[in-house]
Amino acid sequence: MKKNKIFISIASYRDPELIPTIENCIKNADNPEHLVFGISRQYHPDDKFDDLSKYKKKKNFRVIETDYKKSLGVCNARHHIQQLFKDEEYYLQLDSHHRFIKGWDTKVKKTLNDLKKSGSKKPLLTAYLPSYDPEAKDENRLKDVWRMYIDRFMPEGPVFIFPESIQGWSKKNSKPEKSRFTSGHFIFTLGSFIQEVPYDPQLYFHGEESSLAARAYTWGYDLFHLHKPWFWHHYTRAGKARHWDDVSKWAKLNKESFTRYRKLFGMDGCRRQHFNKYGFGKERSLADYEIYSGISFKDRKIQQHTLDRKEPPTPFKSKKDYKNNFVSKFKYCIDIHKPAFTENDYDVWVIAFKDKNGKEMVRLDADEQELNNLLKQNPKDDFVRLWREFETSDLPKSWLIWPHSKSKDWMDIIEGEVPAP
Repeated sequence: MKKNKIFISIASYRDPELIPTIENCIKNADNPEHLVFGISRQYHPDDKFDDLSKYKKKKNFRVIETDYKKSLGVCNARHHIQQLFKDEEYYLQLDSHHRFIKGWDTKVKKTLNDLKKSGSKKPLLTAYLPSYDPEAKDENRLKDVWRMYIDRFMPEGPVFIFPESIQGWSKKNSKPEKSRFTSGHFIFTLGSFIQEVPYDPQLYFHGEESSLAARAYTWGYDLFHLHKPWFWHHYTRAGKARHWDDVSKWAKLNKESFTRYRKLFGMDGCRRQHFNKYGFGKERSLADYEIYSGISFKDRKIQQHTLDRKEPPTPFKSKKDYKNNFVSKFKYCIDIHKPAFTENDYDVWVIAFKDKNGKEMVRLDADEQELNNLLKQNPKDDFVRLWREFETSDLPKSWLIWPHSKSKDWMDIIEGEVPAP
């Protein structure tokens, strides 16, 4: 083991923030000589903003460069970065758009080692980091700390994760609280993580974080939220290139990735498959993780304790008590192009979801006030985004919207399919 060394994984896709991220990381480290960078630069030949020429000659930089047309997505990039690991003591996983507090390396090392001293053999710090704006001054960065919570199961299978503020984080003696998930853009843990929980190159994007969390937990890693704002992440990146904007094969990669996720967890009638080193560990079982997190992947159910955003593990008095506290939650966004709605006096939209036999499962109509808000908000957005949520043990097959106009009565019905698992 290379004591004190931090292997820093950065996956970059045509990102003008790559160089500023590297420079800010080095500048704010107490011990920059301990930093080792593994970088996947997925580039466009015409781009000059992410040129790594001056870094590639340095011994502590290990760089993979790939023409953007040959890129297979972020998980594949992270997988290849991990092949550059050379037994550094610590592992830090980032995106290519970050900022750092002064002394960040000392702070996270101490936090991780304090968790080890308190009884965790393999602690892992993770977070959806607070945001920064590259154009704004440093003092304007968001001063907050976020936890991750489950919002819903996507129709295609993966868990969808959202952030929210951790109350009381600013207290002097605040400590990391337990997490159910890992963040793709911030992981700090032991270097052994790379060897024990290697990135699955066949995952694409959605499903990365929840599958990695379950796999890490079964390898004996204890998951903790970062408890102080020591790092920042740039989220919006308006106008910046994304892999799915550039590369047409992303849809095929994405579909195959969803299938692999469902097979990993045995969801939606798929037989559970063990993907060798990309499967679960032997120190804890998937069942152990499900009890800890309060999530049943096979049944698409979530414990009320988890939905209430309470810290894990899930408490229960008996197996019956545990089983009875599950909720089958379906949450879905219907996206419709705004030009489909030609009137300005809608007073109701009938909204229904149907099962595979065409039978109505539930009606969740939109009233006049909601419609006014929907049609007027985000004028630059070309779509009406209509969220609906309900409890069900079966996935709906389709949805319909039947708009009613005060002046023109009932309009044409709009129908669509819920993506099949």
